[in-house]
Amino acid sequence: MKRIATYSAAQVTDFVPEADLAGYSAGAIAAINAELNTNNDDTFVEKQAQVRSLLKHLQ
Repeated sequence: MKRIATYSAAQVTDFVPEADLAGYSAGAIAAINAELNTNNDDTFVEKQAQVRSLLKHLQ
């Protein structure tokens, strides 16, 4: 389970490298990762905006 959370966090920081994920649960990181994987046609900037929005709302 820890490996999955680490992988998910790595994907999140690919889009928002300045994000401090220490305060987020593995479930929150997994939710963000799931959102990243559902919109495959989005541009990098669109995905980055989605991640930033989710980080604000899931903390």
